[in-house]
Amino acid sequence: MRLYIGKNHQRDDRPVQSLFRLVGNDEDALTYALGFLLAQDPEFCRKVLRLCSVRVPGHVLETYTVRLQEVTVARFGRRDIVIEGVGTRVVLEAKIGRSEPTVYQLCKYADEDRLWANFERRAIVALTQVELLPSTGAEVSQRLSRQRITFSAIQWHQILELVLRHTPSDNSQTTRFLYDEFVRYCMRDYNMGYYDAEVLIQDVNPLNAKIFRDGWMYVTSLKDKRAPLYFAPYCTGLSTRSGITEVSKVIDTRVVKLADQPDHLYDGTPEQLEHWRVGWEEMRERALSEGFAEGEVRLLFLDKPITLIDVPLSKKSFKATGPTKQIPRQIPKGFSLGFDELLTAARSASVS
Repeated sequence: MRLYIGKNHQRDDRPVQSLFRLVGNDEDALTYALGFLLAQDPEFCRKVLRLCSVRVPGHVLETYTVRLQEVTVARFGRRDIVIEGVGTRVVLEAKIGRSEPTVYQLCKYADEDRLWANFERRAIVALTQVELLPSTGAEVSQRLSRQRITFSAIQWHQILELVLRHTPSDNSQTTRFLYDEFVRYCMRDYNMGYYDAEVLIQDVNPLNAKIFRDGWMYVTSLKDKRAPLYFAPYCTGLSTRSGITEVSKVIDTRVVKLADQPDHLYDGTPEQLEHWRVGWEEMRERALSEGFAEGEVRLLFLDKPITLIDVPLSKKSFKATGPTKQIPRQIPKGFSLGFDELLTAARSASVS
């Protein structure tokens, strides 16, 4: 069964994938979701503050508050997220897409003096999807320093990275579920476009190539890319020429122990689930035989592989395409290409 949300009597073709999507899929909904996690977990809140260059003593977060959409006097604006603890007040101004806060917007939050009077540690933070213009950051920093308020600029992908690495303070399955839901919301329900690589490229031996094609899965280390958009295996050790012929969209990523049997294989289409069940079993057999089943690994859940080119793209193929990024002789962990680079190499090889 799938859940859809329709507005203005028009059906939304994308099913709801997370609890947070029920609030919406706009800027406010995203800040509400982040604010909820901040309020639930003091250690996560501390990590976010540290990311914002605000270091707080241990007792500060024993009793702290998180306010969403704080409005006091209209002319001073609406503050997206406010975190207050003993001696600490931090205001986060959040933007999505290509939007950036203006100098005026960030500085006006400092003008309501009474709100800052009782706080020693003061900060205003721009939280954006794109990198804040250096000129904006420099001017805001200069203006706020006169009021003893620090300024920092962070991006949503840094928040996602914190969430992906964080172990909940209470170590409960419920809280872990909420963190997973937030990641799912950002990567699948919410049109944020978060990723840390366009196309992840890795060497794949014949066994892993079989798992990739049968089970639409790939396993990698926790130090590798956390959220690539696509995965393209560089197949080696084959009777035919080594290289890249296929690419697959990354549907989801999870940190798992392959020794465990999952209760379910997450959300996917019937076709995806059928292949993922096969992939899990084949990957589990490999992990047990090679002795890494008890350790945590990152598992990529992939869509149906798409054939880019019949003749494999070798490392020499990329050298022949001119300015295209080269594939190293030994592909390191985390190596990636832009999708346009991969397509350029495929087109050039097809023509030749």
